[in-house]
Amino acid sequence: MKTLSETARGYIFAISAVVGFGGTFIAVALGYQSFDAITMSFGRVIPAAIAAVISLKLLKQPILPPREAFPVIFGVTAGVVIGFPLLSTLALMTVPPADAGVMGAITPIITAVIAVFIGHKKPKRLFWLAASMGSLSAAILAYFRGGSELGGGEFWGYILLTGAMLVASMGHISGNYLAGKGFNSFHVLCWAVIISIPIQLPGVLIDWAINPITHVPTLGAIAGFLFASLFSILFGNYMLNHGFHKIGLVRGAQLQLIQPIVTMILSIVILHKAVSPITWIAAAAILASVAWSQRLK
Repeated sequence: MKTLSETARGYIFAISAVVGFGGTFIAVALGYQSFDAITMSFGRVIPAAIAAVISLKLLKQPILPPREAFPVIFGVTAGVVIGFPLLSTLALMTVPPADAGVMGAITPIITAVIAVFIGHKKPKRLFWLAASMGSLSAAILAYFRGGSELGGGEFWGYILLTGAMLVASMGHISGNYLAGKGFNSFHVLCWAVIISIPIQLPGVLIDWAINPITHVPTLGAIAGFLFASLFSILFGNYMLNHGFHKIGLVRGAQLQLIQPIVTMILSIVILHKAVSPITWIAAAAILASVAWSQRLK
C-alpha cells in the first residue's frame, strides 16, 4: 500500500512537470528570438546529452542502454527526443504558442487510443464519443485559426502539431512499457537522449555551417533554448513519468488539464500575446473531453 508521503511526492513531481511543460511552447517562442528551427529542435540534444552523460556517470550506469532494451528505447528517442521537438518547433514557426498548448491537450486522448489498440482493450462506447469530441474540437480550432487574419497560424502548422502529439504519445507508451519491465525512467530518458546524438548532431553542425549564428543571442533566447533542452526533453519527462507512476495514469491525465491553461497564461504574461476567444472555447471543449475520456477508460 502506498504511503501518504509517496502519493504526495508523486503529486509534487507530476504537477511540477505539467506546469513546466506548459512553458515549453513559450520557451521555443523565446528561442526563436535568436535561433532557427534546427537549433531549437535538433540543437536541444547538446545540453541534454551533456546532462545525460554526467547523470549516468554519477549514478554509475552504463552510457549505452542494454542491448535487449535498445529497440524500445529507440521508440522513446523517436517520440520525445527527436519527433516531438522537431515537429512542434516547426509548427511554432507559424502557430501561436497558446494554440499549440490547446492542441497539446489532446495528447492524453491520443495516448489512450493507441494504448487501446496495442493492449487490445474494448473501452466503453462513450469513451470513443469523448475522444471524438476532443479531436473534433482540435480540428475546428485548426480549421478556423489556420490562415486566419486574427492571429492564427498556417494550417500546415496545426497538422504538424497533431503529428507531434502522435509521436509523443508513442514515445510515452514506449517509456511506460520499459517502466513496467523494471527499468528506471530517468536512465531510459538519458539513454534515449544519448542514442539520438548521431542523428541530431550532424544536422545541427550542417545548419550552423550554412546558417551561422552571427549575433549574440538574447538572454530570453538562451533561457528558452536551455529550458526546452534540459527540462522539456530530460528532467521534465522524468518528473512526469515518475509522478504518474506514483499516482496512476488516470489521475495523471487529469492533472495534464492544467497544462494548456498554463501555456495560455504564460503567452499573455511573457510574450504579451492576446489569446483569441476561439482558442479559449476550444480549450474548454478539449479539456472537458479529456476529463470525460479518462473517467471512461
